[in-house]
Amino acid sequence: MKSALVIGDGQIGREIASQLSAAGIRTSVATRSTPPPAPVEVGAGKIHTTQASGSAADRTSTAAPRTPGPVSPPRTEVARVRADAADPAQLLEAAAGTDIIFACVHAPYDSRVWGQVLPPLEKTIMDVGAKLGIPVIFPESVYAFAGLTTSVSESSPFAPVEEKGRIRQQLMEARSAHGARTASVIAGDLVGETAQPNSSVVKMCISDRIGQGRRAIVPARTDVPHGITVIADLAAAMIGAARSLEADNAAEHRLFLAPASNPTLADIAAFTYSYLGIPARRPIALPRWTTRVAGLVERSMFELHELSPIWYQPCIIETGELADEVGTTRWQDGIIAMLL
Repeated sequence: MKSALVIGDGQIGREIASQLSAAGIRTSVATRSTPPPAPVEVGAGKIHTTQASGSAADRTSTAAPRTPGPVSPPRTEVARVRADAADPAQLLEAAAGTDIIFACVHAPYDSRVWGQVLPPLEKTIMDVGAKLGIPVIFPESVYAFAGLTTSVSESSPFAPVEEKGRIRQQLMEARSAHGARTASVIAGDLVGETAQPNSSVVKMCISDRIGQGRRAIVPARTDVPHGITVIADLAAAMIGAARSLEADNAAEHRLFLAPASNPTLADIAAFTYSYLGIPARRPIALPRWTTRVAGLVERSMFELHELSPIWYQPCIIETGELADEVGTTRWQDGIIAMLL
């Protein structure tokens, strides 16, 4: 892999770009927004801007860069290009000359929007990948496996319990049916320096609240294991998946697990209190009916309630084949990164 296009500059895309840059891989980040006019620091590297036809960055990561592989060549610059991933011409222009596409775009947390936006968006990205003959790597959640009574593995059957999970299943099935070489990398709830509260329940309900001197409140049981993934590990796993697909020219979809840990939410709260030197308080575990009632007026609460099986029952993620290559960051370090 000598060059890569990262579509999206959110919590995952930003970390992937930083790791690729640290590995000396020529990297472009495509978003729909206007590129910033001046270079922006990302870890030890710089970002400069270019025009493709359509995307740019909002914030930069200050986390220590994680370099995939054993060699640490000079860090490269990360180029910003403006490109709408839903526009085939713009995306084809942005991806021309690259070896890999990392598809880190998403949509608002609303199953109605997901069903309308994500299938055609992903098809456009895969069409471009197929036309250029390069792999496309997607981050993935456990939503399509929420109904399992066993742990999530790389051979688990789909078991969605609500519409978002069914959409995630349909997306993975579409990736499998497409002619492009694709991989999906499954992660648990995300933690780490670039984690955002609107997409990390651990950050929103535990680390941010405790860091602000408030008590942790979670719409979940706090005494059952819950799979979480440090974002740096997800990024490294997606890069590892890309290398695997580069080495295998078979046009088939591969499913990988990002490294994960399975602490209880009570464990996470206790560690957060301890790290901050604050007297520990038991997190408040909201019963299921609270999100059901809140969901009558707040869509995000409705969507969260629909996924209650992964919050009120054990949600364990097994170790996958990339674990030895990538390594697993301590979940405690992911929590610390959100507190700094």
